[in-house]
Amino acid sequence: MNDPNGGPGNRRSERRSAGGMSGGGFSAARGAALIAVAVILGIVLLNAIDDGNDGPVGDGGAKSTTSSTSTTTTTVAGGTGSTSPTTAKAVAVPPSEVTVAVLNGSGRGGVAGTLTNTLKAKGYKTLAANNAPVRTGSVIDAKVGKAAVCSALLPLVPGAKVQAMPTPPPTTGDADCIIVIGS
Repeated sequence: MNDPNGGPGNRRSERRSAGGMSGGGFSAARGAALIAVAVILGIVLLNAIDDGNDGPVGDGGAKSTTSSTSTTTTTVAGGTGSTSPTTAKAVAVPPSEVTVAVLNGSGRGGVAGTLTNTLKAKGYKTLAANNAPVRTGSVIDAKVGKAAVCSALLPLVPGAKVQAMPTPPPTTGDADCIIVIGS
């Protein structure tokens, strides 16, 4: 028997409505908590990726330039700089400290001499040009620990690949890199 004026039957529906309101309050609190967690996570991530410069996050950070040997120079605010290698091949060795021998395995005359003269003009220490058995494809043999230095020669020898120096080396002399030009 329900009382249309607010008897015991209406109290149950009031309780249900009140229960629904507390559920809605719980959802709002949970949503606010999720937003707070997202904001905190965002702040933590932004601090983690900030490079520590004086400008705001996302301003590009410190400027870096990469030379042909992949050495990164970082300029920090105030004009100071630091240089650090970025990978194993990021060795900045001036050409004057690299000894190169060029061997002609192409079967065409004068190829090794021409490249030797080009290397001298670029500042490399060169050994006398010589001949090698005729071969297909060019290679640059690198002394142990000199693969990165020898890789800088790749633009001068189209299609060449850097590989470990064979034992015994294909020529006499103490070369860091031996270029064998093939056909």
